[in-house]
Amino acid sequence: MCFPEGTPLSGPALHLAVEIDGAGTHPAAWRRAAHSPDQLLTPRRVAQVAAVTENAGFTLITLDDGALPPGAAPDPVGRIGAVERAAFIAASTSTIGIAPVVPVTYAEPFHVASQLASLDHVSAGRAGWVVTEEERPEAARAWGRPPVADAEARARESRDGIEVARALWDSWGQLVVLGRPDRVAAAPLDVALVDGRDVASVATASAAAGAPRVFAEVEVRRPTPPSTSPPTWPAACPASICSPRAAPDGTW
Repeated sequence: MCFPEGTPLSGPALHLAVEIDGAGTHPAAWRRAAHSPDQLLTPRRVAQVAAVTENAGFTLITLDDGALPPGAAPDPVGRIGAVERAAFIAASTSTIGIAPVVPVTYAEPFHVASQLASLDHVSAGRAGWVVTEEERPEAARAWGRPPVADAEARARESRDGIEVARALWDSWGQLVVLGRPDRVAAAPLDVALVDGRDVASVATASAAAGAPRVFAEVEVRRPTPPSTSPPTWPAACPASICSPRAAPDGTW
């Protein structure tokens, strides 16, 4: 996903991104999902979700990842690698940007750059990169590396990894690099990821981000119905389509 003039991200418009990892942000979201838990480990489901997201008009999808399992039993404790899922999604979409999470705390920048360059090729220039850190010491053991326990040292690893990857990409183009400015220095970022409790706090965080572009993370909730009785639906509406599902925190 390069940034020459005229690309979708270059104009002053509202662009929406969505993370499609797992069954939702809440750790227990999979318990109320319409699919069986084993489908979280199938590439077909993530491709279907990506296609729906693209048709809904979103600009970008992100895929979370890390060296450690995403949860602990009895919650799902596995997932397909973000870059592998992104490559599979690229074949079933045509316009939406695809940005996997790839930490560089312990990974070699050369390998990361090669993976993302391949993703950008198969997606016809729609790849991005969400830079994060591996904070837990167990991740160092998984990589067989000495732990990088200090926050400043992890930020330096991320900054150096971005610099090396950009140098490797200079021969053919520029990939979009996304990250949180509180964890990765804003200078090497193309897009800063910020959040906040309300519009004012998001605006403040965006102004302080220091990156050319900003994506604000907004949590969308539907209000809890005032009545405890379930809503009724027309008889012609199949239950599999119309029946609402409550989130684990009680919201609908």
